Amino acid sequence: MRQTDQKLMEIDPSGTARGYYGCAVGKGKQNAKTEIEKLDLSHMTCRELVKEVAKVIYSVHDEVKDKHFELELSWIGKETMGTHQLVPQEIYNEAKTYAEEALNDSDDDDTDM
Repeated sequence: MRQTDQKLMEIDPSGTARGYYGCAVGKGKQNAKTEIEKLDLSHMTCRELVKEVAKVIYSVHDEVKDKHFELELSWIGKETMGTHQLVPQEIYNEAKTYAEEALNDSDDDDTDM
């Protein structure tokens, strides 16, 4: 692996490490993983991925069972020169709006039935 190659790794409590294009941890991780697997991650830009990840987070959050949450988004890639950073506010706002609109559209579809 070259010095400039990046990989997403998940290390579980037993110490097992796995590489992924996308993964989820924490509450709702199975539902999130299912949604992530539907995405064509290898052909998306980081900006597109941020929007889709925000959408996944909103879609798996159960407003009845789960506490209110604050969306936090960070990334590593060419845009950050390989360092971990919070996404810029403009991209954050775009992703949050995209996710909330998708959730509202989904809710509208449910009430139409």
